[in-house]
Amino acid sequence: MVVKDKVGRRRYIIVNNSESLKNLSMELKKIDSFSKIIKQTGGYSIVRCHHRYRDKIIAVLKENGVETCRTTGTIRKALRIIRSI
Repeated sequence: MVVKDKVGRRRYIIVNNSESLKNLSMELKKIDSFSKIIKQTGGYSIVRCHHRYRDKIIAVLKENGVETCRTTGTIRKALRIIRSI
């Protein structure tokens, strides 16, 4: 599989929904301008980011009381994980 230089690798972090997650979107943008809350389904949300900033973003989420479940490389896999939980 070839990774495109301009796009780079993306990571999708599955997190539990909470009120503090909405307030964190600006803080996540400071770390990685590409990061974004992609989808909110049921009790879970998917946060997209570059692979280089994954650890920093997970640390910020945990500091603010947002529980992370798992990280995947595709949104399709992330949706499958949410359905299985």
